[in-house]
Amino acid sequence: MSLIEECSNISLRIQKLEALINGRLAYLHPIWPEVMNEYKRRLAGQRGEKSMYFHLSMLSESKYQIYHGIRLLYRGFYFQIDFLVLCGAFALVLEVKNRSGELEFEKEFNQVTCKKNGQKERINNPVSQAKLQARKLRGWLRDHNIELPVHYLFVNSNEKTIILSDPGNEHITRHICNSETLLEKMDQLEHFHKEEKLDAKELRKLRRLLLSRHTPENPDILKQFHLSPKEDILPGVICPTCRFLPMNYHYGSWCCPKCNLKSKTAHIPAINDHFLLIKPSITSAELRAFLLVSSPSVGGKILASMNLPFSGTFRNRVYFSKKKK
Repeated sequence: MSLIEECSNISLRIQKLEALINGRLAYLHPIWPEVMNEYKRRLAGQRGEKSMYFHLSMLSESKYQIYHGIRLLYRGFYFQIDFLVLCGAFALVLEVKNRSGELEFEKEFNQVTCKKNGQKERINNPVSQAKLQARKLRGWLRDHNIELPVHYLFVNSNEKTIILSDPGNEHITRHICNSETLLEKMDQLEHFHKEEKLDAKELRKLRRLLLSRHTPENPDILKQFHLSPKEDILPGVICPTCRFLPMNYHYGSWCCPKCNLKSKTAHIPAINDHFLLIKPSITSAELRAFLLVSSPSVGGKILASMNLPFSGTFRNRVYFSKKKK
């Protein structure tokens, strides 16, 4: 078993955003800049979280359990933790950010500003976010009859970011660290919590409980950006070489009118886009409409070649996206 349980499903959100910006959403669409900004922000966040693996891998595998992106239901709402570090003595919630520029924690109004390229804006307080996640986790554990001290940290993963704080903000700054000093914070917690609250058997039981209650997020990207699958999502097969849309189907191959590329498999990314953006199932009629082919026999051949799971009789058959292991 790996030291870090990879529970995060943020890559699915990024895949959906990539499907939009790589051809399914017109470049001149008014929502395009917003989608691109979201994509860049999510990608930076994912890079920041992945950079934490190096530091967390230094922890003892026999002592610690680490969960990346665990998502749990508490009092009717889901909450997701960037990294949850567990041992028999305590739990630690890590809120990881990869922001660049200058972060300033202001004492008045308990707000945080980010200054970058001469522009200053207020952002969500990452310490308050970590504190809230820790509070939810504490309640979730108690609901399952588990008493464990829960601490929280905002971890800055960007090495070039400058963090500033007003005087008298010690109650905030003690919950902040850069990624390279995370292990020092862990040492402090170990020194403070020497009494084991959970033994090895109870920790294994908690691990099974966490993984069984983890619910991966499957975001509805079209709903988020108020996009219509029929009006805003461009159908057709995209040329893998020049990105022209749509390719034409002739005698078993997809042909690009722009660069003359021929491909027998160019439809596979298109069908995956359908599964990502529209719904995780597809019928022969839906496939023909999305790939812009008119022949039912061609649609049937394409679906048969992909070896997708399905249900129903031949006439009413519905095909489903393959579940990734």
